[in-house]
Amino acid sequence: MTIRSTAHARYDLWYHVAWATKYRKRIFTHTYTQTRVKETLRAIAAQYDMMIDKVECLSDHVHLTLSAPPRIAPSRAVQILKSLSTKMMFHEFPWLRKHYWGGEAWAGGYFVRSVGSGLTKEQIDRYIMAQSEESS
Repeated sequence: MTIRSTAHARYDLWYHVAWATKYRKRIFTHTYTQTRVKETLRAIAAQYDMMIDKVECLSDHVHLTLSAPPRIAPSRAVQILKSLSTKMMFHEFPWLRKHYWGGEAWAGGYFVRSVGSGLTKEQIDRYIMAQSEESS
């Protein structure tokens, strides 16, 4: 991956994000539907200066790797992707209304984990401790 830039920052932030459909309903059983959801998530991410590398849409949940600028918190990135994709899905797939009459297609929660390039928390902890030792 390459280092990305904004007007005031250079960054290489990646997250593994996953969330489920509401009630874990298996609504994405057709390849076409899965493909459209993937395309939609990528398009939404691009509109907000985010980037999706890998995305997998399973019958009842989605996994993706997401890069977002530092100004966008991971929780906000997920909120953007889930809310806007829901609007698109209800517009493009009217049959969803019979499954989700309340207007929400995604479950309320999500999973997020920061991703590093072979760098563990223990390595970071040692680096921080080494920095404090050098300053004294």
